[in-house]
Amino acid sequence: MIKKILLLLFILVCISCNKQNNDKENHIVKIGYIGEFDISIWESLIGKLQEENIQLELIPFSGYAALNKSLNSGYIDLNHFQHYAYFVNETNKNDYYLSIVEKTFIADMNMYSENLTNISQMPKNAKIAIPEDNVNLSRALKILESIGFIKLRKNSDTNYNYSLNDVRENALNINFIPKKASDMHSIISEVDAIIINYNFNFDFQDKNVLYYDDPSKYSSDMYVKLIVCRLKEADNNIYKTISKFYKERVTKLVESGRIKGITIIN
Repeated sequence: MIKKILLLLFILVCISCNKQNNDKENHIVKIGYIGEFDISIWESLIGKLQEENIQLELIPFSGYAALNKSLNSGYIDLNHFQHYAYFVNETNKNDYYLSIVEKTFIADMNMYSENLTNISQMPKNAKIAIPEDNVNLSRALKILESIGFIKLRKNSDTNYNYSLNDVRENALNINFIPKKASDMHSIISEVDAIIINYNFNFDFQDKNVLYYDDPSKYSSDMYVKLIVCRLKEADNNIYKTISKFYKERVTKLVESGRIKGITIIN
């Protein structure tokens, strides 16, 4: 009888220990991402974060707008795709209650082409596809101005988002084609060039780079990339750990020369 009682107690202790271990491993965090660059980074962190009892669930998105909406609603817990200018615009416009967990890096926004090999070949009446959301469209116009293709209306507000109506000089008579960033790959053969966010540059690595972006030529602080959570969870230590690991991983890749075109923010 005593043996049976001891065996029962042993089983109960084992069950309790297993439950405690499962509870420790039950920090599941849903990460929203877009593009090939981020998925490669997040996947490389899965094993390391499991050692911290954090399990990542990676959820892909095809368009920018859904990422903050899904975060605000609680469908995902973190995202990393947007820069500061986009974040401010989206949260103000949609009354999202979101918070910045970490500033990561400034990413270049290069110009690619399938039909041209050098920017000097850009013809009159060229077709250039640019992101259609107003924040990244504005950045694309700033890049084209830094190249010397266009001139924009002067504005003293550094946070001002330029629109196509702000183009004052257009020497090449460029035809601007606003397009979803996720759809750029489908039209690159139909235009002379595209300007695309870093999230998607893996999709165009076999294309010709006509212009390497230099964010220092225009309001670069506005385009610092962010890891974002809901405002009520701004002090979540698990999110801070995930963000720290993400930034450390990208920093190592930059320092080793394995990835280029981004500047880490300290």
